[in-house]
Amino acid sequence: MNVLTINSAPRYQRDNITSYLLVSEDTCDSRNLSITIVDMEPGGIQQVHSHDPEQMYYIMEGSGRMTVDDEQRQVTAGECIFFCSRSRHGLENTGGTVLRYLSAASPSFKKEESGKLWPLKSVDEERE
Repeated sequence: MNVLTINSAPRYQRDNITSYLLVSEDTCDSRNLSITIVDMEPGGIQQVHSHDPEQMYYIMEGSGRMTVDDEQRQVTAGECIFFCSRSRHGLENTGGTVLRYLSAASPSFKKEESGKLWPLKSVDEERE
C-alpha cells in the first residue's frame, strides 16, 4: 500500500502555484495514472502548455479562467474539466482566494518527467 499526503509528496512551486505529486510512476510505480493536488494563490497562472497524457482538473475550491486550445471560460468549485492528449491548456486564478484543484493524467508521467516537473523535496523532507 502506498500512502502519500501533500506534506510527503514531491512538489513544484512557481508562478504562485504549488503542485503536489501524489500518484505517478515515480511515487508509487503507477504506469497508467498521475494525480496531483494543486494550490494556486490569487493571481497565480499555470502557463498554457501541452503534453501526451490526457488530463482532467476537478476544481475543489476557488475559481479561475481555464484555457483549452482556443476556448476560454470561467471555472469554479465543483466543476470537472477534461482535455485530450496534446490539448493546449492553462489556468489562471482570477478569484480572491486560493484555487485548489485535483488533476488526474493518463498515462502516468514517466519518472524522468516527474523529476523535472516536481523537483522539490516534500515538506516533510525539508523539515528533517
